Amino acid sequence: MTVDNSRRLHRVLCFVFGAVFIFAGGVKVLDPQLFLVSIRGFRALPDPFPAWLALGLPWLEIFCGLAVMTGFLRRGGLVLLNACLMVFLVAIAFAWSRGLDIECGCFGSAIKSGVRTELVIDLVLLATGLGLMHRGYSFPSAAVCDMDSRYG
Repeated sequence: MTVDNSRRLHRVLCFVFGAVFIFAGGVKVLDPQLFLVSIRGFRALPDPFPAWLALGLPWLEIFCGLAVMTGFLRRGGLVLLNACLMVFLVAIAFAWSRGLDIECGCFGSAIKSGVRTELVIDLVLLATGLGLMHRGYSFPSAAVCDMDSRYG
């Protein structure tokens, strides 16, 4: 793959990766009550933390998704989203190991799926996010495809 094609692929993956989180966050912003019920289903946090998470996490996903899509603070957005994905994976696996019948809430009411499917989706997203971080650092001229080099 040539450098130009590699950069195009990187941009497309950044766009798709960011769009997934903008969509996921947007669905949760539209129905925070449903997301709150999903968070409480994990039985991992005492009140009022699930409510704070239900109100704050969707906006974090939206802003980080925008950062990844636009290139403005892309590295920071990727770091935060990859960290979130790791936490999501641990939380889902922990709930599954305890035999809880959880509704992940990852995409609100837009997409209903089982725990195994959610684990696979999160693993694919994490692999993509980590790959984007790695590729973003390996371009000799990152300024061409990443505004982070100019804005931190």
